[in-house]
Amino acid sequence: MPEKRSKATLLCVDDDSQCLAVRRLMLEAHGFNVVTSINPKQGLKLFRSKRFDAAVLDYQMPGMNGAELAKAMKDVRSDVPVLILSGLVELPNDAPAYYDSFVCKAEAGYKLIREIQSLIKDPNGGGGNGIHVPLHRRFVAYGALALGFAVEGVFGRRNRTQRPKVESMQLKALAARA
Repeated sequence: MPEKRSKATLLCVDDDSQCLAVRRLMLEAHGFNVVTSINPKQGLKLFRSKRFDAAVLDYQMPGMNGAELAKAMKDVRSDVPVLILSGLVELPNDAPAYYDSFVCKAEAGYKLIREIQSLIKDPNGGGGNGIHVPLHRRFVAYGALALGFAVEGVFGRRNRTQRPKVESMQLKALAARA
């Protein structure tokens, strides 16, 4: 009987929940376990409390940027690779260099997968330590990725500061209707 291998576990932190959800689908379709956080401080708490094989961080986030979060993570566990993923073509010169790799969000998804695999250094070349991911799951993930970008292209990406604020009373009313 073949040896059962565990999947590599990634922590993904991005304040854009739509991008985070699509990225999670894509990474899971390539055999990774994925834990997500939309808040850098919450992401750091998760990093301190659980074992991760790598971290994928957005650069531009409110409160703490990805480079600052990478430094805090390296202070906790310097052996865990940290990849910065950003809409910027390159990081500012004054960004702290505590990350192991950088990928621009505009680059193809397979580049992100390959970069994560190289950071984890899996000898089998698979994202999830040799776990076979069915082709149909990969198609679903890439379809979701394409749909996410299509929706963003049609409706435009709202500035993070322009997101409508929902009061807690409105949330309770919505939850009661559900």
